[in-house]
Amino acid sequence: MRSLIFTIFLLTITAILGALAALQMRAGSLVRLLGSPPVELGERIYPDFKPENVARISLRSGETKAVFVKSPGGWIATTPWQDRMDYRATLAILSLVNTTLAVDRVERDKLDPVAAGLSGNSTEINCQDAAGETLARFRLGRRTPLYHLTESENPQSLPTTYLLPYERGRKSHVYAATGDLAPLFKDGFRKLRDHRPLQFNPLTLAKIRIRTSEGELTLGRTDTSAPWRIIKPLDLGTDPATVKKLLEGLFELQATKISERSDVTLPAITDSAKSNQIAITQFGSEAETVLDILPTETPEAREALATVSDRPETVFTLPLKVEEEIVSIADLPLTVNVLRDPTLTNLNIASINGIEIETATTPTVLISREPSKPWTATINGKEQTANEQRLFDLLKAVTSTRALSFETDAAPEDLSPWGLDRPILTLIFLAENNQTLSISFGLDRRGGLFAKRKTSPTIMRVDNSFLTKIAVNAHDWRHAQLWSFYKVDLKKLILIKDGSPPLELTYDDRDTSWKATRDGNDVTADLDPQRANFILTTLENLAVTRWLAPNDEAAAKALAKPTLTFTATENTIDDFGEVSGSQTRTLTLATDPAANLIYGKISTDPSPFTLDAETFLKLSIPPLDE
Repeated sequence: MRSLIFTIFLLTITAILGALAALQMRAGSLVRLLGSPPVELGERIYPDFKPENVARISLRSGETKAVFVKSPGGWIATTPWQDRMDYRATLAILSLVNTTLAVDRVERDKLDPVAAGLSGNSTEINCQDAAGETLARFRLGRRTPLYHLTESENPQSLPTTYLLPYERGRKSHVYAATGDLAPLFKDGFRKLRDHRPLQFNPLTLAKIRIRTSEGELTLGRTDTSAPWRIIKPLDLGTDPATVKKLLEGLFELQATKISERSDVTLPAITDSAKSNQIAITQFGSEAETVLDILPTETPEAREALATVSDRPETVFTLPLKVEEEIVSIADLPLTVNVLRDPTLTNLNIASINGIEIETATTPTVLISREPSKPWTATINGKEQTANEQRLFDLLKAVTSTRALSFETDAAPEDLSPWGLDRPILTLIFLAENNQTLSISFGLDRRGGLFAKRKTSPTIMRVDNSFLTKIAVNAHDWRHAQLWSFYKVDLKKLILIKDGSPPLELTYDDRDTSWKATRDGNDVTADLDPQRANFILTTLENLAVTRWLAPNDEAAAKALAKPTLTFTATENTIDDFGEVSGSQTRTLTLATDPAANLIYGKISTDPSPFTLDAETFLKLSIPPLDE
């Protein structure tokens, strides 16, 4: 009897093992029968998941179901709507499946599904490939009390969510998994529907057509690397920063609400109340994608209904007024005068070889240069080295000044309303191949400043401060170097500060030694040679901030009460390098606290000047240890 029972037992075991072997040969493993082992903590729950293989995403929450499939034009929803899926939602779902980690786990039968949010109303996610094979299927519950700290230079605390795998053989455990998509799945999966009316690649955009109540314009470019231009109604350059703002705004514009076309009564469009339009065209296509922003009942309306040509069954509710943290229609630059290049000129400074400055009250100033030589200023036939700071100020002004407004693009013959019939200033830029650019500036009766290029019908208003940046007087263009002063020629230097007794310094260049006397007394012992050398070096390199007119009243008034004077006696040198005599020059400096200026003048020059505060402080250092 025992032998028979034992034989039957062996046969049964053999049959079971044979069946298991056959199953393993068919399926490649015993997972389908016995289940896979639980995921180790800290490991990916779906380690073999490849987002690029996903062709279909199905979602279910209670009786609500949504299906999204990959198409050549991107992800689209087939249920419960026929519409485009928000690519950001696609990335969020696939990223969670691809990266979610098991922070903790518990056996399924030891966890209350209601408390974990894993009841029938929770969200089930099923990712499948093109053949319909499941790549990942699971149910997401509510957040767990646990957080996961990432391992990085700047660790972040990530929330975790109850996750129950639904694949065969993996239903035995519930995981605390990193990531939380609950906000995405609210309101019947409506957030997964793309609320952006326009989907485009900014890098391959070729044309933008805009129609508003102010008219119609078209932006275009010849290829992906070319700059954007306004090609209709005029051929105009654009402001790159403003075009960038437009592209970013169109890309980020999204509806506050999406409705089905069959559920909405759209306002009637008449000739007197046309829709505003924004149409885009990609390179390689002639077809426009047209966004129609429909008229509102009142001008005060904060939202407007809109449709887009490639999603005919969808109606968008778009924000019209400026709102915090969202892009509205009011945020988009949609007119010619906003999009056009507002800079006064787009000069290529390197190509300029001459500048004429003409006014009605001062002699013409010609600033010119020959290759590899410094700029020169020619005034009344006299040539001198040009003041580089004044040149820099001029070039910066004409290349950075932006129009406050554009008065007209069709200037009439009569330019007197803008004062341009008798310009107060004309700048003529001379370039290679006899090219010229002439800009005239005029003042209207209210004192507004206007500019017009000679070859352009456009008149623009510019800020009056522009005039202060253009040097028009002969003395303005004098070189900033104050004098030719060399310590090797110095015999004696007398320093007077704030009316104190004169300090007389003598310098011997052979041994670079100093002697000092005051009131007939030798005070050399109190002299700090390093300070004296510092003052002397500063005097050698003196450069004015700005030359002033000889009759400048403010300078004369300040210099009548000097703050600091230096009287230098120097050797004069003849053409053979021999000492031929001596000369004495006095440098007078005075502060004007009310105007926050420092005035100066040398005795051999009729023109006063201004000096920067840093240089004045260097000259004010007391050479004696007092």
